[in-house]
Amino acid sequence: MSPRSRQTTMVGPTQGGDGLGLGRGGGWYRRRLERDFGMRKVPFPGRRPARRGRAATTNDRTLAGRLAATVALAACLGLAGCTGGGSGGPTATTTAERLGTKPLVARSQAQFQADLDALRGRVVVVNFWASWCVPCREEMPALEQASQAYAEAGRPVTVIGVDASDVRSEAAGFLEEVGVTYPTVYDQQGLRGGVAASWSVTALPQTWFVARDGSRAGRIAGRLTADDLRAKVDELLAGS
Repeated sequence: MSPRSRQTTMVGPTQGGDGLGLGRGGGWYRRRLERDFGMRKVPFPGRRPARRGRAATTNDRTLAGRLAATVALAACLGLAGCTGGGSGGPTATTTAERLGTKPLVARSQAQFQADLDALRGRVVVVNFWASWCVPCREEMPALEQASQAYAEAGRPVTVIGVDASDVRSEAAGFLEEVGVTYPTVYDQQGLRGGVAASWSVTALPQTWFVARDGSRAGRIAGRLTADDLRAKVDELLAGS
């Protein structure tokens, strides 16, 4: 059987420093991929999913969405009167600015928990993803649409993306392509001791739900559907 006739499989983030067997510790795996699949620099050539519609059609809409998310988040944090955890931690305002207007800000476990603590009183959807993960790419428009819909309805819901075990530049390019406006942070260690690992994430995508009291209220492993997302968020809103 020729290398190209073999079926391409997903590569997990434990197979190399960058999640694709291309970084430190992944040399042997890269050589195996090159041998079996004919890979060189681009993982899974020709495997990008077809676009199913952009969540935003113009750069202006993307910028406006990010600005709206920032204003809403700043207002929420200002009412709560919260600051980031620890000495020298971010204030409520800077937390909102960093998460709302500057995508892929690096976050440690402690920093990310401080961000969530500042969002007490809101239902938070935490979506763990990576640009190399096909199901992650397919579900992201549904997350963006839900984020926009709840914001427009004035409901206390915040969606946060956590880009785990990924190549940062690739992730940034995909966020721009889809037009994501909700806050997205960068988790370099990911499943190998990062934020994702602290949330018991062993495979991507995975979506956690945080209740308004700050407690973890369940998760959905695998690709998320718009119906599942809305059902769980509405359940948490009704129970608060």
